[in-house]
Amino acid sequence: MSPQSQPELAKKYPFILTNFKLLAYCHGQHRAIPSLRKIVPDPYVVINRDKAQELGIGEGEWVILETPEGSIRLKAKLQEGIAPGVVSTQHGWWQGCAALGLPAYNPFDETGANVNLLVANELRDPVTGCVPHKSYLCTIRKIAP
Repeated sequence: MSPQSQPELAKKYPFILTNFKLLAYCHGQHRAIPSLRKIVPDPYVVINRDKAQELGIGEGEWVILETPEGSIRLKAKLQEGIAPGVVSTQHGWWQGCAALGLPAYNPFDETGANVNLLVANELRDPVTGCVPHKSYLCTIRKIAP
């Protein structure tokens, strides 16, 4: 789902969402292991530093990441090297880590951080069956205090 192929939708969802794997974890597993959770304690979304400032989003603030399919909550991680029109996150946030007092995240609704809620299964590639986790229109906004 590219902005060029959906210009009206891109007005409401001006960013392209992509995904990456976290080296500390094996897919959606091991977030309950304290030594690993210390490395990456919270689900986050990477956004261009200048673009985040335009949107009033600061480092480590909770944001809503939304697509036409749904929304989730993540912490903002600001970086220079990501393109201004792109945001990137990872999947697998559901386990809590009781030893560190870090919460679990509901994988089935918008209070959680399940990126699968953001991508339509109807857009599967006919050959591989993959859904477009690497290129989906989205928007991001700071959660009001």
